[in-house]
Amino acid sequence: MISPVYAITDRERSGISSAAEIARVFLDAGIRTVQLREKSLPDGRLLGEVTAAAGLAREAGTRLIVNDRVDLAKIAGCGVHLGEDDMTSSAARTILGEGATIGVSTHDLDAARRAFASAEVDYVAFGPVFASAVKAARPAAGLEALARVAREKTKPLVAIGGISLEALDEVWSAGADSAAMISALNGPDAAVRAERAVAIARRRFLPRKIWLVGFMGSGKTTIGRILAARLDRPFFDLDAEIERTSGKTVRAIFESEGEPEFRRRESVFVEGSLAIPAGVFATGGGTFAAEGNRSRILKDGVTVFLDPPFEALAARAPAKGDRPLFDDAAQARRLLEERLPFYRMARLSLSLSGAETPEDVADEVLRKLEEQSCVI
Repeated sequence: MISPVYAITDRERSGISSAAEIARVFLDAGIRTVQLREKSLPDGRLLGEVTAAAGLAREAGTRLIVNDRVDLAKIAGCGVHLGEDDMTSSAARTILGEGATIGVSTHDLDAARRAFASAEVDYVAFGPVFASAVKAARPAAGLEALARVAREKTKPLVAIGGISLEALDEVWSAGADSAAMISALNGPDAAVRAERAVAIARRRFLPRKIWLVGFMGSGKTTIGRILAARLDRPFFDLDAEIERTSGKTVRAIFESEGEPEFRRRESVFVEGSLAIPAGVFATGGGTFAAEGNRSRILKDGVTVFLDPPFEALAARAPAKGDRPLFDDAAQARRLLEERLPFYRMARLSLSLSGAETPEDVADEVLRKLEEQSCVI
């Protein structure tokens, strides 16, 4: 997939001697499209760098693209990006076959139109959008020119040239699906820069509302807080909100007023949450099992089912004395089996071992969300 952030390696600016190692930094930060751009290495060493970087991308389930060199892309099994003076896209397609990604550079509207019309091209790059130290000989086209190209796009459009982290939102707003960056990402602090770019993209492109569902003890509250912090969105815990507004614990409500009253309050909160424009929501264990709640939540945002093994759930739940429906492990297992068909109606599911850290689980949630939010 061509992701909203498209990183291009630069050994000189990054201070890292290995292009493959720069690619690793970008991939570890969460960037899902990386181009290896290298003009000075001898072919033998360059082949080793491309092959190593392509292996890293495959391990991460992401995409590596090599600049100019169709021959190296063929050997390494990766994509290629072609400039105006490189091999034609039709010749590259003949060599690489149908599965390889091919992108081309364009610098004016007519060239972009031809690239959009080409059956061999998967994405079209346009620029430089801003003044670029890498392409200093070309004048900046500007955001208006980018917007004109975007209005005619029939394939993913990658903006390139002088794009800073601060300019990402306006580049995407002009119609680019992805922003290719060199100077803005390569430096001694490349990892920090890449993480900032990923955070900006997540806040813009990931769903505005995320609902975490699952059984008691699955980590919805802990994971939800981490996700909300990373996405800079408010966090809501349904059980905590009910306790706050009622002045009673969940257990106290169950004991004094009964489960039907608790479920009524739960549904009231779900209904009221529809007016909240953005946020991460941790549901109670039974929230999603109720048809009315479930239909509202499924329409309101993306649902994520956190699914650790029962042994992990059983080990966590008794540690808290506020679980009114957890009398013993056998009773809890029966309840879980009743609710599993409903949990599995969530849009996304994460099968967990129970040994992951909350940060690791949050990373996996974000990765799954990104897979659904990428351009292609």
